[in-house]
Amino acid sequence: MDGIIKVAALAALLASAAAFAQEPSTDKMDADNALPDFSTLDTNGDGDISREEAREQSLVASRFGELDGDKKGKLSSDEYQKAVDRSKAPNP
Repeated sequence: MDGIIKVAALAALLASAAAFAQEPSTDKMDADNALPDFSTLDTNGDGDISREEAREQSLVASRFGELDGDKKGKLSSDEYQKAVDRSKAPNP
């Protein structure tokens, strides 16, 4: 019986180590973490992202006021690019 317990414990340990060793799918990570292209959110094609358009992406919507550097109530492509760059920057 003692041998069976040891084998079961070893099997559980190996299974948990294998689970930790697996890297998450990069497709899943990119889908969750990456911001969409500017043109994806600029649905009316006017060259800016309005608050309404920003609602399609929760991170952009929640930080809209912070991202709107010139406080014109819309995000220019430059303002949006800064957000994209910040989202790609490593967190220390």
